Amino acid sequence: MTLPAREPPRGRPKLTVVRGTPGPVPRNDMSDWRRIAAAVLSCTHELTQHLAQRRWGRVEEAMIERRELLTWFSRLPLDGEGRRSLRALAQAAAESDSAILAMGNPMALGGKPARR
Repeated sequence: MTLPAREPPRGRPKLTVVRGTPGPVPRNDMSDWRRIAAAVLSCTHELTQHLAQRRWGRVEEAMIERRELLTWFSRLPLDGEGRRSLRALAQAAAESDSAILAMGNPMALGGKPARR
């Protein structure tokens, strides 16, 4: 089955401005930590997928990325909620790192595979 060819659009593409301001948008440091916290959670989700699929090289990469995000998160100016979120995420990351280490996979934490 073949699909009929469509004619290419003519003229300039039409863009719709959804939101805009005439000047630069000021940075909001209080919302930056939420973005980084979401990235840490996303990285943790990715890590669990790699663990489930036994992709040990990717597990190590995801753990390193998560540590870097947490380091970046800790350098931001945080309010009370941000500090509590950082503490909870760092504690959860430490617990998952120790659980991965307890699995006995040396590749997950930068080691070398055991020879048989």
